[in-house]
Amino acid sequence: MLYSLTDLLSWPVQTGDQTGTLSDVLFDPATRHLTHLALHTRADKDGSALAAASRLEMPDPENRRLTVAISDEELAQAPHWRGDARDLDALLTAMPPLVIGPFGATHAPLALGGFLGTRADGTETDPRAEAVIDRHQRFSRWRDRTVFTRDAEIGTLRDMLYDPEANRIDYLVVDDGKFFGGKKYALPFSALAHRAPGAKGGHLVLDLAEHDLVTAPSPEDLLEPARA
Repeated sequence: MLYSLTDLLSWPVQTGDQTGTLSDVLFDPATRHLTHLALHTRADKDGSALAAASRLEMPDPENRRLTVAISDEELAQAPHWRGDARDLDALLTAMPPLVIGPFGATHAPLALGGFLGTRADGTETDPRAEAVIDRHQRFSRWRDRTVFTRDAEIGTLRDMLYDPEANRIDYLVVDDGKFFGGKKYALPFSALAHRAPGAKGGHLVLDLAEHDLVTAPSPEDLLEPARA
């Protein structure tokens, strides 16, 4: 059973005695697994907490609600950040080499603060830090990016379809952007061949041909019954 990540970000989230929302999800493009959840609760008015995606329980499509199995005490001790995407990047690269307990991930971030170099423009960089960020991509940074096949520009990424039982993103939802007769296509994430860095537009290239869209399913054909 598949779920729209865009939909899940709009559902209320129960965490211990609190109710909140997901402000974003982080995933590893290599494995297609969710790694972390960015949780925004009433107690965190201006920020978000980072919790392991393994704490996410199966979605409740009937009530359109999510539950994260984390206590209020654990949530208070979770890594927090306030601000924009750069603050989250800094948090990821500054976390301990092994994150123990409820905040561990398949690929634990490294403590890299002392190893950062400097680019010509004055911004800090390190291959190991960039590798950590590559393994913890934000859904919000991918959405609305241009998508290409091997031979054509085919539209814009609007969503991803997620299998919670496997903790895996299976499909990319691409909107062709046509005003009349426009379509959305669910294309396999496994076909991703390249993603450009955000500084270069963040576009996606799929190892497909434009004619493969003819047989591609629509997202509505694949989503769980309560959503379709």
